[in-house]
Amino acid sequence: MSQPLFLLDEHVWGGLVKVGQRIGADVVLVQTLLPEGTDDEEVLALAARQRRMLLTSNAQDFAPKAVEWFLAGREHWGIVIVPGQTNESLLSQAVENIFRSHSAESLKNAYRFIGEFA
Repeated sequence: MSQPLFLLDEHVWGGLVKVGQRIGADVVLVQTLLPEGTDDEEVLALAARQRRMLLTSNAQDFAPKAVEWFLAGREHWGIVIVPGQTNESLLSQAVENIFRSHSAESLKNAYRFIGEFA
């Protein structure tokens, strides 16, 4: 079982990169890998190729994307919705809990909300 890797979508608090460094987690901002405004399909495909859980505030687009991928038999390493008003302390704790308490495999193809991990 491997530890989760994280990809932060454009509007997720970038301070999680430092949280990741502190706890030994691999946390990457999507902007460091893809141009700003990249299509959601490409973002999820990148996360899947790199075996990264995607943290995004874009439930409107990623909820149907999760269903679309499921129906097509495509696999991803988890989509976690982070509402835009999520407190940074709660967000930090949730990421730490995911990293310490879940394997990457246990969240494969999951669609969850960050509050479930706080």
